[in-house]
Formats: sequence, C-alpha cells, structure tokens
Amino acid sequence: MIKSVYEIGIWHEDEFDETQQLTEDLGKKYTRVITINLERKDDKLLYSGCRLGYKTDANYLYRKTPPAKPDPYSLTLKPSKKGPEGLIDRFVKFCELHPGELGNAIKDILSENKDMIVSDIEEQAEQITEKNEFYFLTVLIDGRSVGAFKEFRTAFLNEVQRLPNPRKGVCFLCGKEAEVGARVSNVFKFATIDQPGFAYMMSNKSHDVTMPLCQECFSRLALGKRIADDKLTLNFYDSQVYILPRFAGSRIGKSQNFAENTLSTFNSLTESFREEDGKYGKFEARLIKKLSKGDAYSTLNFVFFVKARGKDEVKIYLNIEDVPPSRMKAITKTADEIEAELRPFGSPRVKFEILWKIFKGYTQLKKRAPDSPVPPSDFLKAMRAIFKDIKADLDLYKKASMRYFYSLKMNSNEKEQKEVFFDRNSIVAMGYFLDRLKNPLEGGILDLNKPKDELLEEYFERYPGFFANDDLKLSFLIGMIHALVVSIQKDQGYTGTADQRIKGYRMKPDDFKEHLTYLRDKFKHYVKKIKNSSHAGFVERLFELAGEYQLNAGMKWESSLTDLNYAFLCGEASKSLLMGSSAKEVAEEVNIEEEE
Repeated sequence: MIKSVYEIGIWHEDEFDETQQLTEDLGKKYTRVITINLERKDDKLLYSGCRLGYKTDANYLYRKTPPAKPDPYSLTLKPSKKGPEGLIDRFVKFCELHPGELGNAIKDILSENKDMIVSDIEEQAEQITEKNEFYFLTVLIDGRSVGAFKEFRTAFLNEVQRLPNPRKGVCFLCGKEAEVGARVSNVFKFATIDQPGFAYMMSNKSHDVTMPLCQECFSRLALGKRIADDKLTLNFYDSQVYILPRFAGSRIGKSQNFAENTLSTFNSLTESFREEDGKYGKFEARLIKKLSKGDAYSTLNFVFFVKARGKDEVKIYLNIEDVPPSRMKAITKTADEIEAELRPFGSPRVKFEILWKIFKGYTQLKKRAPDSPVPPSDFLKAMRAIFKDIKADLDLYKKASMRYFYSLKMNSNEKEQKEVFFDRNSIVAMGYFLDRLKNPLEGGILDLNKPKDELLEEYFERYPGFFANDDLKLSFLIGMIHALVVSIQKDQGYTGTADQRIKGYRMKPDDFKEHLTYLRDKFKHYVKKIKNSSHAGFVERLFELAGEYQLNAGMKWESSLTDLNYAFLCGEASKSLLMGSSAKEVAEEVNIEEEE
C-alpha cells in the first residue's frame, strides 16, 4: 500500500509546486472560511475587516500541526478550544518565528487590533447556521491567499521539510543512503499496520525505526496521500476504501499526458458516486465494469479502513493487493451472467450491499449489540474471496443470509415488504455468484417455454453447487410452493401465515416433509374458493413434482440442514420459475373466507 501511494506521488509531482505537494486538505466538514483581510496602502498594511465565505481551491498552505510541534506551519488554522483569540496568538507566533517584510507587518497589525479582530471573527462565525458546517481561519493580503506569497511558501517548506532528528541512513522507499529523519508515520497515522501488503517486515512496534524517509520521498509520499484522499477514496458502507492503481513496465512514466490520464477513470468514478449521494447499487456496477477494462493499470490495491473518532489515526481492516484486470473482468462477467439468468425472477442485482447487510445483521444478532463502526470480519473475508479468487465460505454465507432474511420477514411492516422481497432475491443471486466465481461454467438463459419438469432440471444444472442431491431439489420445490401459499394468505389478510412454521430456516428433514403435507392440505382448502378451477392444475403439477423428488430422495437425506434450508429459501425467491399466466392468476383469483 505505502509503495502504491508513493508511486502515485512520483507520477504527479510535476503537476504541483513544492508547497502543494506537502499541503493537506482541511477536511470535508470545513466548508466555510473566515478571512482576516489586509490591504496595502502607501507601502503599509491595514486591517480592513473579516469576511465569511466558502472554501476555494486557493493554496492555503495548510498542514496539520503534529502534537510534538505546537507552532503552526502557516497562516491558516482550524478553530481551537481557545477560540479566535488563541488563533490570533498562534498567527503572531508564526510571524515571530519567520520574520520577514510581510510577517513583521502582519504581526504588528494582529497584535495592535487583536480585540477588534477577535470580535469580528466571532460576529462572522455566528452567521454559520448549518449544524455540520465548520469554518477555518486564514489571512488574505490584497485578496490573495498566503500561498501566493514567496515569503510564506518558503517558511512553510522550511517547517514541513525539516527532518526531525536527521541522521545518515537508508530511505525506506527509495533504498538510497541519504539524510533521513522523517517517517512514514509523519504522513500516515495508522492505528495498525498488521495487514498483509501494508509494508514488508513491518510491525506496530518497529515502523518508526524501520520506515525512515529522505526528504524527497517524504514529499512524494505526502503528495500521493493527498491525491489518494482527494481522488481515490470512497465511502464504503461504515468504512472507507482506497482504490490504488499500480503500474509496471512501459506504463510507468512522468510525462504530462500520463500524469493527466492516469487517474481519470478513477476520478470520474468517485465523482459520479458523490453525485449519487451514497446510492451504492448502480455505482458498484459501474465501478466494477470500469475497472475491469484495465486500460490504465497493471494491478489494483483495495484498502478498507476506518478513521478513529476524534483522531487522525486510521485503522486498516483489509488490504487486498495486486488485483489484476483479469480478475475484475471475471467478476463483471459472472455478475452479468447471474443477473441475466435470474431476470425472470424479479431482476435481482449482484451487489456488495447485500453482503454488507447480511453480515452486519448477522453480527448484531449473534452479539445482540447495537451498530458498530467496525466492519464485520465475515464481510471483509467475503470481499477478499471475491477479489483474490479465493473460495468463499458459502456455508457461513447461507447461515448468515437465512438469519438475516428471516428477521426481516418477521419484523418488517407492510411498506417494507417490497424491499424484503428484493433482498431475498439478491441474497440468492449473491450466493450463486459467489459459487460460480470459483466454479465457472457455461450458464445461459432458461427457455421458460419448456415443460415444467425439464425447465426445473435445467435450472438445477445451472447451479450444481446448490442442488447436488434430490433432497435439495425437493427443498427448493417446497420453497416455491410455500411462497405461493404465503402470497395467497397475505392477499386474504391473514395475520398468521405459513412463514411462522419454518422455524427460522432451521427445519430438519421431517419438518420439510410435514410442511409439504401442510401446504398440500391448505391449498386443497383454498382451491375450493378459486373462481376458475382450471388454474389449479399448475399448483397440482408442483405437488406432483415434489412427490417425485421426495421418492428419489428416499428416507435418509444426505444434505446438511444449512444446505436444505438455503435451497428452500432459493425456492421462495424463484416461485415464478414455473409460473405461467394461469399460475399467476391463482393468487389473484382466490377468494378465501376466513378459516375456522
């Protein structure tokens, strides 16, 4: 990861002057700026008031002051506990440490007009009414930011580039013998660095010693981080993710054209995401498809992290390194195949969001705990499996998805039922996707005009990892019948439905057999109320097929309870698989009196 960020800094260092390479963004919440405005008249600086405005792309020369260094790097600061008065004192201190024509004049003006300036700042700050808007403070001279003046740029560089405890040594990044003193931790404040791929032979205890930097590499790493933060970082559910491209061979270079085009794909993706205000579904699809083209990179690193609350520290939870374009293409191809195959059953989407929902919900159920900012470890394992061509733990996925969906099914209100339906279909789609990623086969669109038994067998052949035995096929079919009966019961306003009999997707073989009998009895009762009894033939054929699979399965079922119940869930989501027009009318035309 560190190497990737460093290389990004190398590729783009010609685009920025030396100060811009080392500046940091003030943070997304600091959208407003209060300026202390100074004007030159007759070779003198005069105070002309404070103004509230919006942050611009001006060079504010801002870099967060480390705890060990109390003095500021420039005349741009965030508010402090000491209020505007404390900020003025720090500006004066900066000018005292960096005497010069402008610095001396500013020090005098700020000292002489301190009370007035503090009052003006407070007055401007009161105009900010939005709860999540914050201001920072800077000085303008004749309307120009401090970064426009050589005197302040030189002072900034002298401070930032000053190596702490300089000594002769070997730079961690370039490997050259040079004067070192800066450290990787001066750029990245990591709470942990124990993830594979972060840095070779590294630990939390040793990184300050084993990761020294020369001045040139420090500047490049700082620039790379700035670009990564601005253009290559996405919010990803409760966490964030860096998408870091790496290059090899002829793709490495420092030409202007290369610098301009290197991150265009990634920047356009992140910008489109921000425009969609956090709507992940469509964005994920575009992200994967774009990255699968591999026009501009050799491999990708995905770094999942969370920023510690109230700190600058970053906790890395997952570093997926060296993902080639071929893997992104496999992900795209498989997702497209699954979505096309399942389009007749409600058009479910293969999306990471469903993994997030399932594993986060599953974690909360197990721990009986409130929301946590920590990404579920099972979710991160699944993401690694997807991107690194590792076999996903389908058994865990099935257990988690059934617990999650059953909780939704039992606790959702009427308005939430539609979302529950789509979640169910997406759960099934994601399961098929995870399996086929590791076990690719030729899919294809089902011919829905085939006889029902042929169509069903063809469906099972599409997903052999889920329907290897006749007992699994039977469970699937019971799930289909179950979903049809539940839809009839709900349409007729029953408070109790067949859903209350499935034991939270923990049914045993005898439970399945008993449930099939229950469904058959219920439908016999319902069919008496169907206006056109000819439509009942469809459902009767489903029961006939179920009987055939039950006979084939025998008395002793081979499959695990997890696999059986998940096959049942798949059947629920696929009730329209065998449903022709007449079948759809079954649920619409039944007129059932309340049961005794």
